[in-house]
Amino acid sequence: MKRDFFSRFGGGVGHALFPVDEAAEWIKEEFPREQDSWRRFKRVVYALYLRQLQRQLKGEYAGFVWLLVEPLIMIILFTLMHTVIRGSSSSSYDIIVFMGSGMVPFFLFRTILTSSLRVFKQNRPLYHYPQIKPFDAFIANAFFESSLYAVVTLILLLLAFLIGVDIIPQNFDGVMVGILWLILFGMSWGLLLGVLGHFYEVIIKFVSFLSLPLLILSAVFFPLDTLPPVARKWLLYNPLVHFMEWIHGSYLVTLDTRYVDFSYMFEWTVIPLFLGLWLYNKSERKFIDS
Repeated sequence: MKRDFFSRFGGGVGHALFPVDEAAEWIKEEFPREQDSWRRFKRVVYALYLRQLQRQLKGEYAGFVWLLVEPLIMIILFTLMHTVIRGSSSSSYDIIVFMGSGMVPFFLFRTILTSSLRVFKQNRPLYHYPQIKPFDAFIANAFFESSLYAVVTLILLLLAFLIGVDIIPQNFDGVMVGILWLILFGMSWGLLLGVLGHFYEVIIKFVSFLSLPLLILSAVFFPLDTLPPVARKWLLYNPLVHFMEWIHGSYLVTLDTRYVDFSYMFEWTVIPLFLGLWLYNKSERKFIDS
């Protein structure tokens, strides 16, 4: 199946990986209309995942390289800033590990969110075929971006190991649960804003504009207990701060996690998820017909 997939579709233009007519013929052969919707869903998501993977392997290496270089540059930059301003021995934790354990999860969240804003329109030509739903493309995109960042993380961990940095998380389970929850959080907001952004382009522009402020205001490169109480109070309204504090505190147990509010994180994950699913259910036919 994989060999047939990769051998039959070798290129494309713009966001379409390969010619839509050929894709449709392959889908008809591989995925006859099935009564088992769950089986259909799994197989179509897998096909769309392979579609994006082939696109990455067919020459769009610049995007993957940037996924690796961007957090690496930010880690180096903010580590140097911290060293210059506060000194190399001013912290009770490894500042490189602290920066890395915040930067990579944040960029993972941002990538899932921003790519979800475009995924419905990017796959529009395939919605004419009954086997494919817009939601399938959304799920495949989230899995694809998460797997890319898994590779990026492994490369960064290897680089850290080679330069002698202690990269072993002190609470591995806490880190993994925090990252998986952060992925779900990004998907929740990606679905809600992606549905709205399909009809209101200004939402996509607004979310893109918020990228840099979110990086600064999400406790990615500083622990909350180093801030004045007033600043800390306001930042805690940002749910991303709770995720960053939890992941930081799980990676480095010397850090204080008392400000993490799990119920607050749960509310900001579940509410947009159900709102997004409700809006998508109301709008699916418009996605297909548009």
